[in-house]
Amino acid sequence: MGENFAFFLPIMMASFGIVFGVVWSWRVRAAGYWSAAFFCIAGGFTIPVAFAALPSAIWGFVADLLFASGFLLFSQALLERWRPSWLLAVRVAIWGLSLLLCAVAIALDDLPLELISSDFGCFLLIALPLIAGKDRLGNWADRVLFSAVALVALDNLIRGSTVPLTLSGGDFQDSAYAFLMQALACVFGLFLALAALAANMLDLLARYQRDALHDPLSGLLNRRGFDEALAQRTRRGTAEGSLIVCDIDHFKSVNDEYGHALGDRVIVALARILTRFAPPSAVTARFGGEEFVLFLPDMNAARAAGIANDIRESLALEVADHLGLARPLTASFGLSTLQRGDVSIDEAMARADAALYEAKARGRNRLCVRRALSTPDAPPAPDPRSHAFRG
Repeated sequence: MGENFAFFLPIMMASFGIVFGVVWSWRVRAAGYWSAAFFCIAGGFTIPVAFAALPSAIWGFVADLLFASGFLLFSQALLERWRPSWLLAVRVAIWGLSLLLCAVAIALDDLPLELISSDFGCFLLIALPLIAGKDRLGNWADRVLFSAVALVALDNLIRGSTVPLTLSGGDFQDSAYAFLMQALACVFGLFLALAALAANMLDLLARYQRDALHDPLSGLLNRRGFDEALAQRTRRGTAEGSLIVCDIDHFKSVNDEYGHALGDRVIVALARILTRFAPPSAVTARFGGEEFVLFLPDMNAARAAGIANDIRESLALEVADHLGLARPLTASFGLSTLQRGDVSIDEAMARADAALYEAKARGRNRLCVRRALSTPDAPPAPDPRSHAFRG
């Protein structure tokens, strides 16, 4: 075994352990498993140095334990991405059986059996995630990571299958097996680490992007996310449809009387109702405070009014009792449709806001419609469930 490998591989693996540890501190769960796995592998590659300093048969089992544990952690890190905790009991059983066979081989002083048991155990541990991940390769990062894992699995399979050929004279230190093990670990380990790091960093960036576009309390889009979603629709063609603006009635008094914690629960409850009644194509957002916006693409005012009244009635009937409020909880709604002459959706938004103010002025807990700012409300034919737009 080359001296350069003896020092380089533990340093390389431990360095990736540190890097993934940093990524894990940024709340990327899988990175914690990657970090622990690379530290285990780094420990496994330091065993020859420990053996040279203090020769003992126990070092062989320690190395087997570290490599098996590292590959068990690799499998968990991969499955966190593709299929969390899939076949966990089976993987732990493979880990345990591999170590048991290694211990028996050490007791019998059978080095080939020990190496075969270790290699095939590591192969099975990292090959199982390939089965789970083969149908979940939706982006280039997953495909590159899948390829890196396949190479590592193949390396262990071939190396374990050729032990009688590469373990010349039964001496591990100077064997072709030891050289190939560390040379290929250097290449494939580096590829695996970089592929996993790229995938984790892309996940982190995607999460930051989601956080930037979503309201953390309600889970709906925020104003920036709403604008971005509408901009994408505009780029694909002219946006058409209806716009609903919703505002919880007397929300400040709810916060003042019951506290902000319950006020937050009201926000979450309304967000769930909006999501329940909004069609899959809808763009739903919380603009801040108690104001929500719902864009219904390719939907006329009559159908949009039916949805708005379903939301309004559900809020009035469900939320106050569910949260234990002593008084009714209602919301007011303003609705407008996008017109041919609109330069942007902001014009429809202004009309919907004007309709919302009209609903507030008329006593709240109702829906008002504005087709143009210069004309009074011209409500569409009411939906049979809407009770003339007010309960």
